[in-house]
Amino acid sequence: MHSPRDGQGVAAAAAGVAHPALGVATPAAKTRRPISLWLVFCALSSLLLLFMIIAPLIVCLWGSFTTLKVMGAGSERGAGWEQVTTSRDEEKAESQSAAASVDLGVFAKGARNIAGSVTTFWYQYVWEVYGGTLHLSLMLAVISICICIVLGVLGGYALVRYTFFGKNLIEEMILLPLSLPGIAVAVALIETYGVLRGSWVIILFGHLLYTLPFMMQSVTNTLRSFDFVTLEQAASSMGAGPWQRLRYILLPNLKHAIIVGSLLVFAISLGEFNASFLLNTPFNQTFPAALYDSYTNDSFQVSSAATCIFMFIVIPALMAMQLIGGKEMRDIGGA
Repeated sequence: MHSPRDGQGVAAAAAGVAHPALGVATPAAKTRRPISLWLVFCALSSLLLLFMIIAPLIVCLWGSFTTLKVMGAGSERGAGWEQVTTSRDEEKAESQSAAASVDLGVFAKGARNIAGSVTTFWYQYVWEVYGGTLHLSLMLAVISICICIVLGVLGGYALVRYTFFGKNLIEEMILLPLSLPGIAVAVALIETYGVLRGSWVIILFGHLLYTLPFMMQSVTNTLRSFDFVTLEQAASSMGAGPWQRLRYILLPNLKHAIIVGSLLVFAISLGEFNASFLLNTPFNQTFPAALYDSYTNDSFQVSSAATCIFMFIVIPALMAMQLIGGKEMRDIGGA
């Protein structure tokens, strides 16, 4: 018969360690796994992808603070350059200059006179010329969030809670604008609500068509993840009315989904360009359209500053979605 000590010795030898009863030590079988070529390829691909994402942002950030002495004189001239505020000394120098008769816009008023290699002049220009478009975009984003929360919560609750004819069709129709070209959505809105042409309200309608589906998906996915009907029935049996069930049961359980949906609505509304480009007017223009205008009509420094301002607003919202989103973000992405 084998003693327990013999069994321990065999186990120790198999593990490659010394056993005091045997007095011998078996070398440990430690082998290093060879570096897989596939692992190297994945690492290099990830670094390349990271470089492709970060490099344009670095270039834009550098260009937004670069003076003409570093970049060279700009050859473009954008609308509204004459409205950029300059100091009294610059205005006095311009009036006394013999070249004041040549209309060079903002370059004659200050850009060509900037000393050094770094300046914030381009941010001043973007703020004064395109500040109204940024204000309109932020206003539309906030209004879209409020409307999407109301329609998304109530509409999503109705779609999940009740069964009625055409329920699946309605749910699919809500997602339909996401598969349509922006020009088709814009033309349809103009033909349907022509009386609103020239107002920011018709631009808001275009934003809602693209943002409401994401809020609806966030709410419906959350409602389908737990048995809220049983909770409502229990609360109703204890005398809770509809508004009490909404306040103390439905909204607390949907808080996470509403936050994620609101961040999605904000990011999508702020960056919506396809439909808004046709719905915009000279007096009601969103910031993405101003970005397009800066790319086509202004200098590299101006377009870089406008891009950086946009990124400073959007990137925190995207990071918050990644941190807060979790399962809801994956479910919405799959939908």
